[in-house]
Amino acid sequence: MTKGSARKQVTKKEEVSSWTYILLLTAVAILGWVLGNFDFNIGKASLTVAIFVYPLRYFVANIITKKYGYKETMNGISYSACLMLLFIIVVSLLAQKDIDYIPVTGEVFAYLASQMINLTLYYYLFMNTDNNKLAILATYVFAMLVDNLISMLFISRMVMVDAFWRTYFVTILIEVIISIILINFDNKKITGPSSKRRRK
Repeated sequence: MTKGSARKQVTKKEEVSSWTYILLLTAVAILGWVLGNFDFNIGKASLTVAIFVYPLRYFVANIITKKYGYKETMNGISYSACLMLLFIIVVSLLAQKDIDYIPVTGEVFAYLASQMINLTLYYYLFMNTDNNKLAILATYVFAMLVDNLISMLFISRMVMVDAFWRTYFVTILIEVIISIILINFDNKKITGPSSKRRRK
């Protein structure tokens, strides 16, 4: 076997692996949208079951960043957003329901904006620090603040009342608790092309 063919086989394996993570990211994004249709209450705050899944989107994106770098993760986020939008449209057509484009637009826009914020901050920390847990948690929190604010503004048609902020901060609190659990796994080193370049 020549060096060239061996290199192509390694590259092919890496591409398959990266697509596996991208599909996982897409699945988590779609699951979040599906669970967003189920509500529950904590006190006077009306929440959706999706809040238990949303932090996982950043966790999976961070894994892709560690293994494959900034560009591959950015591609994965773009692909997952497009596939999520396609899923929403197809499900609405099959169910013969009219698509409410305002919350859908907010969902997709919030997902892209928050993921890009998380990706940029996380990649900087990954390349320049030793995976400080508080700094990683801060990237999660900042991304979730943006994500929830944008999506909730679109859902409420830009109307902010007392219930809006109550729901907003309770949602963030629950997501922060979940994120604290996730960063214990996020903090572990993952071997991949990106980490090899970093060591060099």
